[in-house]
Amino acid sequence: MTVWRLIQRLGVAQWPLGLAIILTIGMTASALGLLALSGWFLTAASIAGLAVATGAIGFNFLIPASLIRALAVTRTGLRYAERLLSHDATLRLVVKLRRYVFDGLLSELREQPGREQDALDRLVSDATVVEGALLRTLLPFIGAVIAALFTPILAVFLAPSAILPTLIPAGVLIGVVWWRRPGYQALAQQIDRDARRARERAIALADGRYELGLLLSTDELNALTTDAYSGLTTARLAKVKREQVDRWLLGIGQAFAVLGLILLPLELPFMVSLLLALLATAELMTPALSVSFEAERVRIAMQRMPTVMPMAPPQQHMTLAFEALQVAALPGQAPLTMPITRTLRPGDALIITGDSGVGKTTLLRTLAGFLPPASGTVVRPDQIGLVMQSPWLPEDQLRQVVTLGLPDTPTDEAIWNALETVELATWVRALPQGLDTWVGSDGVQPSGGQQRRLAIVRLLLQKPRLVLMDEPTEGLEPELATRIMARLAETFDQQIWIVVSHRPEPYQVIQATLPLLPLRRNGGSPQDLPYTAGHDALSNHQDL
Repeated sequence: MTVWRLIQRLGVAQWPLGLAIILTIGMTASALGLLALSGWFLTAASIAGLAVATGAIGFNFLIPASLIRALAVTRTGLRYAERLLSHDATLRLVVKLRRYVFDGLLSELREQPGREQDALDRLVSDATVVEGALLRTLLPFIGAVIAALFTPILAVFLAPSAILPTLIPAGVLIGVVWWRRPGYQALAQQIDRDARRARERAIALADGRYELGLLLSTDELNALTTDAYSGLTTARLAKVKREQVDRWLLGIGQAFAVLGLILLPLELPFMVSLLLALLATAELMTPALSVSFEAERVRIAMQRMPTVMPMAPPQQHMTLAFEALQVAALPGQAPLTMPITRTLRPGDALIITGDSGVGKTTLLRTLAGFLPPASGTVVRPDQIGLVMQSPWLPEDQLRQVVTLGLPDTPTDEAIWNALETVELATWVRALPQGLDTWVGSDGVQPSGGQQRRLAIVRLLLQKPRLVLMDEPTEGLEPELATRIMARLAETFDQQIWIVVSHRPEPYQVIQATLPLLPLRRNGGSPQDLPYTAGHDALSNHQDL
């Protein structure tokens, strides 16, 4: 899939892009024409001044002066409009491309969990490369083509004998770009590969910094970090050297063209005009040297673009229903559990019980839609809230931590009420900036229990129809856990609430349980587990 087809698929408006291309052509031609006309005018006016002093001729400077002013205004206006429209086109693409890539990567992660770091790299690096395709490849290429052709076309009207020398830079540019293109493509592939490896190694070193700190000295750790980026540094340095050589080749072509013009018997004003235009085109042609490199980066990124299948509009289900449901840790693997069938309605609460490793967390991920069922069907509400055992919290201001991803920004009063529910309000009020306090490595570091309660605050503000919680009271004192569960029971009295917990506190407010038993592998046929009530329900099925 090409960038153009991707733009069409995303439904991005194409008129800003087309108009930006037209404006780029007009702006480049105006800038070169302004310089060429200024050179002719200054030289001709100087000669005319000397001639007028002897009474030989007169010189009408009003027309060329007016043209210079017009070109200057045109260049400024077109440049402003071109920048406005090109960035507008890019930002239009950014808005839809990021969502497209995110949705596609999320679909892939559901099918192949465990590749979160690769998905993050693709979301950040690949999307950034594709977004900049317009500004780094297309527009510089168009500008270089106009610059290469401008001086020869000008020579056609001013001095046809100068056409051949003015074609030398264009010929050198075409030759250098074509000759060096395979090398730039290989460098783009190497830099992409080395950049991914460097990020992976740097992340691995960061994850293992404590263990490595016990084995290695600070200098040895620094050496490992430096070595992680050595390949990438070498490749980028090779690119810089290649570009420097190409600039020298282009400069040599410009020098021969200038020498050819000087040796021709041209009128001085025409010669100065052509010389200034020729020198100006060098700056505009230089970006074309890197077009092959940038185009290859775009091609590589486009190959990794995820395929997003159109999604059907969500159905407004008010109940959670699963029939003959079995779950697996990864798509395609054997089921972990015996089939379960149940229907839950608003106001129902349920505790999933079972031995460690039987698949309780996997069941929650399946009910949330993060994993496909190993067998059976699931019909769920369209608004789902999930709190995992180790919830992820972004590094940001506390206010953003508990509101990230919410469709509507809650009021401060709602945030404080949610904090009161989990008994974090006193802690937040004692922070240096309250809700504006930075949470993360450069700010406040919440404990494990506080992180879990902050995730519950975010869930409370979300107000989902289906609430899924995995070990919500883990790491909390029994009295605190009891109070929080009692408040949550009051809050979720109109929602479907499912909890996985080994702690006793949830059983004080939720009576219904669903035992989750492993799939029998001794040849017996799996049976649907009954839905039971009471804390001792699991013991009633030990004979199954």
